[in-house]
Amino acid sequence: MKARYDIHLMVQVSKMYYIDGFTQEKISKQLGISRSAISMILSEAREFGIVQISIKDPKNNVEEVSAAFIERFGLKGCLVIPTGIDSQRLITKVVASQGAYFAEKVLKSHSTVGIAWGSTCYEFMMSFGNDSKLNDINVVPMIGGTSRISSEYQLNEMVRMFAEKLQGSPSFIYAPAIAESISDKELYMQSMSMKSIVDKWNMMDAAIVSAGAPPEFYSNKMIDDPEQMKPVYETNEDKVVGDICARRFNIQGKFLQNDYSARIMGISEEDLRRIEKVICIAAGRQKILSIIGAMRTKVIDYLVTDESTGRSVLSLLGDSKS
Repeated sequence: MKARYDIHLMVQVSKMYYIDGFTQEKISKQLGISRSAISMILSEAREFGIVQISIKDPKNNVEEVSAAFIERFGLKGCLVIPTGIDSQRLITKVVASQGAYFAEKVLKSHSTVGIAWGSTCYEFMMSFGNDSKLNDINVVPMIGGTSRISSEYQLNEMVRMFAEKLQGSPSFIYAPAIAESISDKELYMQSMSMKSIVDKWNMMDAAIVSAGAPPEFYSNKMIDDPEQMKPVYETNEDKVVGDICARRFNIQGKFLQNDYSARIMGISEEDLRRIEKVICIAAGRQKILSIIGAMRTKVIDYLVTDESTGRSVLSLLGDSKS
C-alpha cells in the first residue's frame, strides 16, 4: 500500500499531536494544512505503523512481576498495575484506587481492620466503593493524630468515613502520633480510650498500610539514583528508608529502636506481626527503597504497586525476572 502523505510529514504531525500535545487545530495553523488533512495524516500514520497506540489498563495485573514478588518475599498475594504515568500524585491515585478493589476481595465481614495515615491510605479510602458487600467491620486507626491540617493526616475522620462504607463502626484515637517524651506517652497509655484502642490492636484481622519514606529521605535527594544509593543503605543499619505507621525501618527490613520509636503512639511491631492480612499499597520511584525495606520486614502479606516501580525493585535486587 502506497502512502498518500510524505513519511516525514506523518512523523512530524504525529510528534506534535501525541508527544507535544498540540491540538489538530494548532498543528493546522502551524503547518498551513487544513484540519481535515491533519486528521487524515494522523489516521494514515496509525495505518502505516508510525503511531502504535498501547492502552495500559490499570485493572490488569502484570502477572510476571507479581509472581516474582510473591516468590521472593513469600507474599500471599500481589497486584502489579500497568501504568505509563510519571506523576507521583497520579500514580498514587491510580494504584490506591485499584488497591481498593483488591482489598475488597481480601477483607472479610465481621472483622476488625486497621488503617494507617498518609496520602496513599487516604486515596485508598476515598476510592473504596459505597456499594461494597462487606459489612460489620470495626475500623481502627493504627497511629495517633498530627497537627498537619491536610486531609490525609486527619485519621479519625478517615476512619469514620471508611467505616460508613463498610457498614461498620469506627474507633477513634485521641493522642498525638509522637509523644513529646516517653513519660508523656506513658500517661496517654494509661487512659481508658487508649487502652481500648490497644485492645483492638491486639485482635486486628487485617490492616491497610503504605511504605512511607521519612522527610529527610526526600530532602537529601536519595531518590535521584536508587541504584547508587542502595549499597550505601545496605552497609549502614542506621539509615532509614521507610516507615510503616511511623515505625521506621532500614533497607534490611529491621525496625529501628531509639528514642523516636519509643515515643510513637501507634501500633507496635509485635502487633503488626500478629495481623493475618497486612495489605501494603505503595507506588512511584520515591518508594523503591522503601518497598524493599518494607518487604524485608516480613510484616507485609499483600502488595499493591505499579509496574515501573515493581520492576525497579526487582532489578535492584538482581531478580532475573525483572
